[in-house]
Amino acid sequence: MLYNLYRPTDFASVKGQDNVLLTLRRQSLAGRFGQAYLFAGHRGTGKTTIARILSKAVNCEHPSESGPCLSCASCLAARESLDIIELDAASNNGVDKIKEMIAQAKYRPVQLKKKVFIIDEVHNLSAAAFDVLLKPLEEPPPYLVFILCTTELHKIPVTVRSRCEEYVFHPISAGPMRERLEEVLKDQGATCEEDALSLIIRNAGGGLRDALGLTEQLIVSTGGHITTQDAKKKLGILDTDRILELLEHAIRLDTNRTLDCLAQMEQDGKSASLVVESALDALSDLITLKSTRSGNSVIHSRDYIEKLMGIAGSVSFERLFWMCDQLCALRSAIRGSIDPLMDVRLTLIRISSHDIVSADPVSMAEEIGLLKREVSLLKRMLAEALEGGTGRRMAEAAAAPAQPVPAVPDMAMEGFVSAGDMPLPFPEAAGEESGVSDPGMGTAIKAGSQIPPETARQGGSDAGKEVMAADRKEEDFPAMDDGTGQETGISNISSSDLFKILS
Repeated sequence: MLYNLYRPTDFASVKGQDNVLLTLRRQSLAGRFGQAYLFAGHRGTGKTTIARILSKAVNCEHPSESGPCLSCASCLAARESLDIIELDAASNNGVDKIKEMIAQAKYRPVQLKKKVFIIDEVHNLSAAAFDVLLKPLEEPPPYLVFILCTTELHKIPVTVRSRCEEYVFHPISAGPMRERLEEVLKDQGATCEEDALSLIIRNAGGGLRDALGLTEQLIVSTGGHITTQDAKKKLGILDTDRILELLEHAIRLDTNRTLDCLAQMEQDGKSASLVVESALDALSDLITLKSTRSGNSVIHSRDYIEKLMGIAGSVSFERLFWMCDQLCALRSAIRGSIDPLMDVRLTLIRISSHDIVSADPVSMAEEIGLLKREVSLLKRMLAEALEGGTGRRMAEAAAAPAQPVPAVPDMAMEGFVSAGDMPLPFPEAAGEESGVSDPGMGTAIKAGSQIPPETARQGGSDAGKEVMAADRKEEDFPAMDDGTGQETGISNISSSDLFKILS
C-alpha cells in the first residue's frame, strides 16, 4: 500500500500538521518530552504516524528538531523493539487487556531508554478500562510514555483528557496534499491530469491516507496514466456537466428541462442518493464561490469553476440556501422511501416551478434584496446625471431646511405612505379614482398590483407579466461600493432630499 510505503519517518516529512508539530519539534530539540499524549482528529491525518515518530524521538540518542536521527542504535532498534507496544483498542477494549498492559508497565525497558505504549482508537475502551488507565496516566514511572490516538475526542472522559497533552489534528488542506501526491506520483513514474488530481483531493475528505489509497487504485487501473475521465469513473462521480445543467434549469424556473436532465440521469443508472448528494455539493460550491468571488476557494476542475461563475450571477443567496434546505430535507426523506426517484422528481418540480417559488417566503426576501440594489443603482444613475452645475444645486437643496409640503386637493391622507420625512402619493386604486395615469399605458396602474391583460395589450408584450425576483439577474445591479464598504455620491442622500431636488 502506498500509504505504508510512503509513511513519514520524521517530523520533517509530515505534511499538513504544522500546528501539532510546532510543540513536538521544540520538545524534540530540547530533549524534554511529556509522559502522556492524546492525539485526536480526522481519519488519515497522521495521528498514528506521528505517534510512531514520537516513540522513536523519546528514545533517540541525538534528537533534533526533525525528531529522531534514524541512525543511532536506539533508532535502529526501535523498529522491532518490544519496548514500543501498540494496542488497537477497537479489538482490545476490555478491562482485562488494559490490566495486562499496566502489568507490563511495571518492568523497565530492555533495549531503549523509555517504554512507549501507543493505544490506537482509544475511545473504544470500556468505562472500566478507562478507570484502570487513570492512575498510570496521572503518575507514570519516569521510563514510561503513553500516546493515545482517537478520531472521536468527545468520547474520551474528561479525567483522561486532563492527564494528557492534547493535540488536535485537522483535515489536511489541498496544498500540502497536492504536494505530497505529486511527490508520490513522480516516484512511481505515473502521470495524472491536474483536474483528476483535484478530484482525488476533493474525494479524500482531508485525509492523506485516503488520497494515497485512491491514487494507488487509479495507478493500477489506468496503467500509470490517470485522466480526468478515469478519475470520475473510478470515483463514481456524477457527471458535473449534467448536474450543473440540472441546477441551471431549476434556477431559471424551467421545469421541463430540469425533469429532462433527471430522466437522462435515470437512464444512465444514477441512483437518487447520488443525484441529491451531487446537487448539494454543487450548490455548496456555488455558495462558496459566490461568497468569496475566488476560483481558488473551490477544489475542482477549471471548466467546473467557470460554469459555476456563469451561474452565480443569476441567482441570489436567499434562493441558493432555500434550494439547499429543500435538498437536505429530501436527503433525509429518501433513506426510508419506497420510491426515492419519485421523491427527487417532486422536489425538483418544487424548486423549479414558477408558481411554487413565487408563493414561498424566500421569493419575498429575494425581491426585497434586489429592490434595495435597484434603489442604489437609481441613486447612482441620478448622481451621474446631475454632475456639474446641477450637482451644486443638488447640494444647496440638500442643505436647505425642509419646507412644508402643500396639501394635495381631493386626495385622502390615508392614501399616503411615509418615506423619509415627507409623504409620497400612493393611490389606493387604479383608474379614474386615483387621478394618476400612465400616458404610455393609457390607463392608471395600481401600485403593487399586477397589470390587467387588456392593459398589457396596449402597453406591450411584457407589460402584463408579473416580475419575480427569480426573473432578474444580479449582474443587472452593479455594486455601489467604492472599495471601502461605503456608498458614494448621491447614494447617501435620503428619499426626501431626492424629492426636493427632482421637484
